[in-house]
Amino acid sequence: MSILRLHKMFVSSDEGWDELAHMHASPLKLFFFLAVPFSLIPPLMLEYAGHHIGAIMFPNTAAQAWSMAALFFLVVELITVPLMARAIMSVAGSKGTACNYLDAFTLAAVAAVPLWLSSLVLFSDQIALIVAMVVLGVAASVVLIFRGVESILKVEEDVVAFDIAYTVTALGLIAWVLLVMLGLVPALT
Repeated sequence: MSILRLHKMFVSSDEGWDELAHMHASPLKLFFFLAVPFSLIPPLMLEYAGHHIGAIMFPNTAAQAWSMAALFFLVVELITVPLMARAIMSVAGSKGTACNYLDAFTLAAVAAVPLWLSSLVLFSDQIALIVAMVVLGVAASVVLIFRGVESILKVEEDVVAFDIAYTVTALGLIAWVLLVMLGLVPALT
């Protein structure tokens, strides 16, 4: 599965998702070849932004504080993917849908890609553009969760799929807000 086919996953519950499901990549392989490379982007961008935009907007914040925040962000981010996979399994199970860890991990990792990519906007110093791209990344992630619940978790009933996706999205947004707050800790001190 090429990440270049990610755009097809936004408009269809079949295209791209079927190919991803047939790969049968282990969670460990998905972690090291999808989650780790993409999850490096936000901490690197946080480091960059902290030394450029952060130095201007928060001149009293030490450069080392941004570096430490980026490191903590990376560690927590990497822990979040398997935790979200467990949460997906739990939510699906509570709604009467059998879900294995591989499918849940696949959904958790793929749904996070737009969030990881949205951090590239930190090359810009335009706050409105940064906010807009982050909101777009969140929206894209939500769409992938909704499509993935139908395709990866094989939920056929629309109401159940919506219920699972809604709960997973809420949990994901809570995790994402906590991560963003972690990245902003140097600015708050």
